[in-house]
Amino acid sequence: MKKALTGIAIVGALSVAAFAGVSSGLNKGERVSPFHPSHVAGPLANTTNCFPCTFQARPQAQVWVNGDSKENVMKIAHTLDSLMATHEKKEFKAMVVFVTSPKNVETRKTELKTALKNAPLKHIDVAVLASDNEAVKSYKFNLSNDVKNTVFLYKNWVVEQKMVNFTADEKGLGVLTSAISELVK
Repeated sequence: MKKALTGIAIVGALSVAAFAGVSSGLNKGERVSPFHPSHVAGPLANTTNCFPCTFQARPQAQVWVNGDSKENVMKIAHTLDSLMATHEKKEFKAMVVFVTSPKNVETRKTELKTALKNAPLKHIDVAVLASDNEAVKSYKFNLSNDVKNTVFLYKNWVVEQKMVNFTADEKGLGVLTSAISELVK
């Protein structure tokens, strides 16, 4: 376990160094807050229920997306979907939320529903949120082109780790998998 934590710390330090000056999201120790996106898939599909409120103190992941590639987001989503099954007994929950302009919310929802028919996810929640929603500000999500995604890992409503501009390559997914294994302990 000590070796895994050291690996996470090293990769985390490298990620911070690689994206110096790029900041997005709540920091470790800060609390997530309620918000109501439009869910298009997953356990909250076709509702605007609050994800953190629904799953309360359980270990959770949120991936906020702002212009990231479909390929990267789908790798993250499929990995989280698989980890939800792996950690089902620990009640791990995950959500990908696509942030878009207020005028594109309905279009984005339709696009996602269509895309998910071809790449079904069994467990993970997928949602859309307007960029002018108060949650964008309260979660400190950076909408600039410099930020493609922000990953929050938390339990008991408190952020334990975040990753900005997460890349879903073999190394990155290994770090994410290890971090979630620690989160669910």
